Amino acid sequence: MIASQPMSAESLNLSRAERKLMLGPWYHNFSPLGLETPQRGGIYPANQKCKQAILFALIEEALRLCRKRGGSLRGVELFCADGFYGMHAMRLGAESVRGIDLDKKELARARLAAKILGWGEKTAFEREDAFKLKGEYDFCICAGGLYHLEDPARLLSELARKIHGPMVVQTVVSLARTNPDYFETPAPGWTWGSRFSTGRLRDMVAKAGWDILQSTENELTGNDRPEDRGSVYLLCLPASFAKDTTP
Repeated sequence: MIASQPMSAESLNLSRAERKLMLGPWYHNFSPLGLETPQRGGIYPANQKCKQAILFALIEEALRLCRKRGGSLRGVELFCADGFYGMHAMRLGAESVRGIDLDKKELARARLAAKILGWGEKTAFEREDAFKLKGEYDFCICAGGLYHLEDPARLLSELARKIHGPMVVQTVVSLARTNPDYFETPAPGWTWGSRFSTGRLRDMVAKAGWDILQSTENELTGNDRPEDRGSVYLLCLPASFAKDTTP
């Protein structure tokens, strides 16, 4: 159960190592899930505020679609960092969530948060490359990762074979270059990743075998450059998903 008042580090019976980890700074503020975490400054609070309500609603709808179809509710969160959005899915009744990332410290924070919130036995947070994803899942959360990749289209195609239900996507898109076919790698000003327009994203998703059910856009107010400021949110279904689950 989620506590009615957020828990703080001082109120928890943690080991010394866990207390040190708890004191942060964290990628996300977990207070909406019932846990006070000291969040990083700079862009992080503003960008979480921009993304959170939209992603929460899309994850809730993804689980509704899974329930409508019947069967299990086993999910995966790609590029999970501290597992914030996967744990929101647990809060909404997911059976299990597996989170993957490459950052060991973020994964350690995810495990700690899951333990404190009572989901330690139903979650797993492991170091794994998204292109080498193990297993198959009923739903997927892919928030924040596509623009880190040089070939996001390839990942979207591979996920269509491993995700048998809804996929929630959030990614940065360019507001500086908005032509439908815009794609650039590495991302402008970076030595890695990619940048693309909303139109190119939608094209990549469709060509990978996903149907877009919902699409929302806003701006990440924590980011200054127009190349980094656009944000797109999608709820997608693979072609194999039963058509009678659409709203």
